[in-house]
Amino acid sequence: MKNLDHSCQFFLLLIMFLICTLHRAITFVSTKLTKPTTTQLTNQTPISLQVKITLPTKIIFGDHETITAFNPSDIIQLPKNRLGEGSIGTLYKVVLDSGSIITIRKICKNVTHGGNFEHWVKFFGGLSGNRWLLPLRFGFWYGGEAFVIHDYLCLGSLEELLHGSEGVQFTPLNWEIRQQIVLGAAKAVSSIHSRGLLCGVIKSSNFLIQSDFSPRLSSYETPYLISASTIIRRNCGRMAPELTRTRSISKSFSQASDVYSFGILMLEIITGKKPSVTNLGQYVMEKKKREGLKGVPDRRMSGVEENVSASSMIMIAEVCLLSDPKQRPSMGTVVEMIQAAIH
Repeated sequence: MKNLDHSCQFFLLLIMFLICTLHRAITFVSTKLTKPTTTQLTNQTPISLQVKITLPTKIIFGDHETITAFNPSDIIQLPKNRLGEGSIGTLYKVVLDSGSIITIRKICKNVTHGGNFEHWVKFFGGLSGNRWLLPLRFGFWYGGEAFVIHDYLCLGSLEELLHGSEGVQFTPLNWEIRQQIVLGAAKAVSSIHSRGLLCGVIKSSNFLIQSDFSPRLSSYETPYLISASTIIRRNCGRMAPELTRTRSISKSFSQASDVYSFGILMLEIITGKKPSVTNLGQYVMEKKKREGLKGVPDRRMSGVEENVSASSMIMIAEVCLLSDPKQRPSMGTVVEMIQAAIH
């Protein structure tokens, strides 16, 4: 009986030993699984990696100073504010790291596909030193896309100053400023013609206004990069009748058709009406019949009441709008007529 008691005690002790051993094993394994992995800390500065993607670049046009100042890769990656869409491409406003502001135009693919694109960019980039033309500062390829850079003029376009822009209040230009703009615009077109070149279409959105309200003509390269039929189709109300009265495939611009388009611009400035909405030639005729010449000018502007120069400007515009191209004056003559009307 005593031997049996000893056997039971030994058996119980063995069971207790096994239970304790199993408990310790389970605790050890669970601790290893739940304990976070620690990383040895050092006094070394963490390494920061910055990846900058640079695509293939090719300079089309730009003098040494401009090429040094403008890095295509840096400019393309700066934030851009979209200003508008044109026949040639999309125009953006860009603030450089230096604080200066430029405009950059991303050229449409269909424009760059033509083999003459680089030729005309270089040609018009060389037309420097003319105060009436907005200079082309820089042209380049970046990653298979073409860009051109121009100066940024804070007053925007003549179109915005005449008609306002969506959501922005504006004060109508007075007659003195409008006369100044008409004369400057005439000199810009005359400058283009003096080189044997054409504008194709002359419109208020292509004239950018400087702080002294003098205009600068932009997009004068358009007729050499875009087909005549496309320009005519997109500019209803601004085209000479010889360009719109037939479906002839051989339509082509001339300096005489530019003069007609300039006459429309003059009436737009004088009346404040949009050519895309109002037939300005017909509008002026009807106004003259009902109210005389004094009823034609924009009623919102000041300084035009009983002004002789306003009547003279209207008559100059009407001469530019003669249906026979051969009877229209040259732009040089138009400049002289406008100067005489003002002074």
